[in-house]
Amino acid sequence: PGAPRTGPQALTDSERRIAGLAAEGRTNAEIAAALHLARRTVETHLTAAYRKLGITRRTQLPAALAPAPYDPAARAG
Repeated sequence: PGAPRTGPQALTDSERRIAGLAAEGRTNAEIAAALHLARRTVETHLTAAYRKLGITRRTQLPAALAPAPYDPAARAG
């Protein structure tokens, strides 16, 4: 069926890494410096991550990136 289009599993490795650093409280400039990227590249990855995660604010990142709780009933489907 292909890769998911939304949710944490839809993020690329770069989007996940950058979103994770942002969720820890790092600024775009700090992330760019740490990963040796242009600040605009960080912004582009975060914009894509926000869209895939269905969020609009940086403060929503930790909850959006958190793994879903294990639900055995959902697996039984």
